[in-house]
This record gives sequence, structure tokens and C-alpha cells, in this order.
Amino acid sequence: MGRLFWKFFAFIWLAQFAGIVAITASFWLMQSRDRAFAEMIDTGPGAGTRVGAAAAILHYGGIAGFREWVGHEPGPSVFAVDESGHDLLGRVVGADVLTAARQSDGGPRGSAPVRDVSGPGGRLYLLFAKAGPPGGPMGGPPGAAPRPRPGQRGIPPLSPTIATLMASLVTALALAWYVAKPIRSLRTAFDAVAGGDLGFRVTPSLGGRQDELADLGHDFDRMADRLQTSMNGQRRLLHDVSHEMRSPLARLQAATGLIRLKYGQQEPAIERIEEEIVRIDRLVGDLLKLSRLEAGELAGPEEDVDMQELVREVLDDANFEAQAMGRVVTWDEETPGTVTGRPEMLHGAIENVIRNALKHAAQSREVRVETSVDAAGTRYTLRVLDTGPGVSEKELAGLFTPFFRAAESVRTEGYGLGLAIARRSIQAHGGSIDARNRPNGGLMVQIDLPLRPLA
Repeated sequence: MGRLFWKFFAFIWLAQFAGIVAITASFWLMQSRDRAFAEMIDTGPGAGTRVGAAAAILHYGGIAGFREWVGHEPGPSVFAVDESGHDLLGRVVGADVLTAARQSDGGPRGSAPVRDVSGPGGRLYLLFAKAGPPGGPMGGPPGAAPRPRPGQRGIPPLSPTIATLMASLVTALALAWYVAKPIRSLRTAFDAVAGGDLGFRVTPSLGGRQDELADLGHDFDRMADRLQTSMNGQRRLLHDVSHEMRSPLARLQAATGLIRLKYGQQEPAIERIEEEIVRIDRLVGDLLKLSRLEAGELAGPEEDVDMQELVREVLDDANFEAQAMGRVVTWDEETPGTVTGRPEMLHGAIENVIRNALKHAAQSREVRVETSVDAAGTRYTLRVLDTGPGVSEKELAGLFTPFFRAAESVRTEGYGLGLAIARRSIQAHGGSIDARNRPNGGLMVQIDLPLRPLA
């Protein structure tokens, strides 16, 4: 999961969590208030009948009749409180209970049977039934808090809260995944195209989505189609032009041979023409090789390649050229390994990397080659290291691009095709190649190849 997924998830879930907490707290406070009210005043189904009977008895029978009725009436007692807050029979009434009763009198709590009754002498009394067993103290001393009934606690119920939080967690994950999935697909597609796979498409991974992200995926596929068509046309043009140039070059070489026979061997102009023809012929050959590699036209069948022997052959040839320049290519530890592939392509790729180091790191008296095999025995690694000026960080990614020339190498010979051919050759064998600057100066080019699986 990417960072965008977790950002979506955190934002959505925190918003849901805050809403759940607010709603839970509101319901809990309301229920707590209702529970506290129920603990002080009887709201049961018989409370209304008792309060009504007590009101009639007090109104018509007076205080004596009310006292006698209270003494014989089963169930919670009915209180009659005057305007000064004193019970008609002298019973203790808590201030919180009295406040709750007065707030309920004539209010929206239809379940709370509280009535105003005119007693003897026209004095008004507030009648209500107490909660709890008959004859018990009503609310304690004035100002005391009510006692909760057994089994009731002052915390919200955990089970519905946890269930709601889990439901919000699942919905937040699902929504974040739904939004982030096409973005991950687009990122994969961009990485594939950047790596040279122009045939990768996003639409199959989007399913039946019909939204802006799906439209973005379709736009990407159209862009990739046009880019692939353009690149294929460019490759065909490069291949065709390179192929067609071979015939005039061959005729030029034949013509210079005839001129040399006619005017002699020491003609400087002829030597110059032959030198330029060789350069053009080399360029055309590299272009043809690169176009074939990019088109997937690999020369020769695959076979088991002994990398120890192949690297030794490349170094022998490289040292022959390096000695003429007073330099040397060293290989301290010869590592054995067998790769399944085409020896000529692998030979050319490694040779191009070493020649590039000799050409562009002129002040490096020594070019060192290191080879190794990973602990699992699945990857063969070859490194070419020099002590030259290196390459600026912004140019490292372009080293393996055709016709790329680093700023430090503008005056050296070549057309910028050697490393591009090396990269295509290594990739054709399932390997990878990259370059990085060394901490103490110089450049390191690393080649990784898959080893042949052991039988």
C-alpha cells in the first residue's frame, strides 16, 4: 500500500471516528440523564395511576386521608411537596429530586407522572412517585447526588461502540483502497513505460470504473499508443537507413581501393577518405545492432556461457589496447559462473563498458574489474571501476541512452551508442546494468546477470 492509500484511510477513518465519538457521547449523556431521572422519580406504568389517586384523595380527603392512603398503598410512595420544598408528611426530599420533579411538571416528559394539586386551604402541592422500595429515603439530604441502581455504571456501553468503530474501519479501508487502486496501476504503468515497455496498458486493471481516474487511465493508454507507434516508426527508420547505407559504403570502399591502385599508396586524401569510411561503417554497424536489439532480433541460439572464461577473453583484448596508452585493466579475483545466453552479445556488452572506461577516464591509470556471485547463487555481478572524473548526478540516468554524450566527454571520439547497446544486450539476458559515482572519485558500472539454475 502506498502513502496515498494511508492518507485517504487516515483522513476518512479519523472523520468517521470523530463522528462516532460525538454521537456516542451525545446518546450516552442523554441516556445518563434519563437513567438519573428514572432513579429519582418513578416512571413505571403504575406511577400515573398512583399519582392520580393520591391527587384525588388529597384534594377531597385532605391531609388525613392522604396520610392514611400513603400508609396502606403498596409500591413506591407518592410525595406531596409544597412550594417551599417540604413534604406534606415531613419526609426528606433531596434537592436534585425536587428539581427533576419541577422540571418534569408540564414538560415534554410524558412518561414522568408529576402533577400540581390544590390541597386543603387552596395550598398547591407537587405530587410525584419516588423510585425504589416503599418507605425508603427520597434522594438523601438536600443537594446529595442520587445513587445509581445496581448494574448501572457511568461509562458508555462498549459492545455497540466497538462494533461501530470496526464497521467504520472496514468502510474506510475499502474506500481508501477503491480510490488508491487506479493510482497504483497508473504508477506501475509509468514505471513500465519509463523502463522501455511501451506495450503496457492501464485499462485492463481498471475494470468497469466510470470516473475521472478511469478517464485518466484511458488518456494514458492513448498516449502510450501514440508513443509506441512513434518509437516503432523511428526504430524502423533507423534500421532501414542504416541498412541502406551499407551498400554505398561498400561501393565507396571499392572506389577508394581503385583510386589507390591508380594513384599510389601514399596519397593522403585517400587515407583520409578510408578513415572516414571506416568510422561511418562502424557507426552504421552500431545502429543496426541497436535497432535489432530493440526490435528483439537476437543473433544466435542460447547456450551455457562460462563467465570466467568470457571475462578473461574480454580483459585480454582490453589490455592489449590499454598497454598502448600506458594503462592497465586488472581483475583481482576470477569468479566462476555460468549464464545461459548468447556469448557474442555478452562479450560485446562487457567490452563496451570497459572500453568506455578507458576512453572517458583518461587520467585513470588503472581500470579495475570485480566479479562476484550472491549468497544464493542466483546472480552474477560484474563491476567496472575507474578513478576518472565521474559523471554529474543529473547525467547518470542518460548514460545508457542512444547518442548521449556527457559534458565531460564532448571531445572524445564515439557516438554514444556503446553503453546503449550494452544495456539492451544485458536486458535481453534478463539482467540489469547501472552506473553510479564512487565516493572517492570515478565511476562504477555494475552488471547483474541471472546464473543458470543448478540441475
